[in-house]
Amino acid sequence: MNFRVTLAQINPNLGRIDENIKKHELFIKNAIDEESDLIIFPELSLTGYYLEDGTFDVAMDRNEIENIFSDLSKKIDIVVGFVERGEDKNFYISQAYLSYGKIIHVHRKIYPPTHGMFEDLKFFGRGRKVKSFNTRFGKAGILICRDFFHPSLPLIYYLKNVDFMIFVSAIPVRGGYNEKDVGIFKTTDSLISSYASRFQSFIFFVNRVGFEEGIGFMGGSSIKDPYGTTILSLPLLEETMGTKEIKTSLIEEARFKLPLRREEDVDLIVSNIEEIHDD
Repeated sequence: MNFRVTLAQINPNLGRIDENIKKHELFIKNAIDEESDLIIFPELSLTGYYLEDGTFDVAMDRNEIENIFSDLSKKIDIVVGFVERGEDKNFYISQAYLSYGKIIHVHRKIYPPTHGMFEDLKFFGRGRKVKSFNTRFGKAGILICRDFFHPSLPLIYYLKNVDFMIFVSAIPVRGGYNEKDVGIFKTTDSLISSYASRFQSFIFFVNRVGFEEGIGFMGGSSIKDPYGTTILSLPLLEETMGTKEIKTSLIEEARFKLPLRREEDVDLIVSNIEEIHDD
């Protein structure tokens, strides 16, 4: 199967949901014009990141998200980031996947960081599930920012035998900057390439751009193929989008040439992990 993926590297306006919805609609319509099948927006794309006490005002439930994108998601699959008002009266950093007018999956951020410039856990709850789901293009899994810096979570998706992983984030510029590079970009890009090649899956990575509270967000979104090769790369610090055709036959090819997944002993891994509590 071949399908086309669009990475929407946008600059959301902090707390201005109506403006952000219009921006999403514009990018989605442009992706439809490019005959794309799937468009992916970054973490908290509908609200912005440093919400703090404004978190309460921008929270939405899943039905609201579905209503906003119902018509457009009948023409193209859409992945958007939002503040979710949970059924437990808590709030979560969530990412929804919509297809044919319905939400088919929501991932809640599992590791909201609270150190240095990050204060996520002061305002958000933690997700507890790493669940794969079926799309019309194959089996998928979503992780949000700090989630994919923990190798255990991509490993779970690998063991669940996903075809592609969707990584979304709001990574600030850190580690120095020059005309060619950002320090944190090298770390992130190397990590994602390693996951793609070792887990032999496509990875669609979308990071936001823009500034909030004097902090700049990196951009540098990309697509890695199952060999870890970058097949689409968006620029640093620039609001833009890019589209690439995905050939899923590359997954089979990579796994045939180096049959890591076929060799994998899931029962052995699970039994050893269960023993961790006893050590």
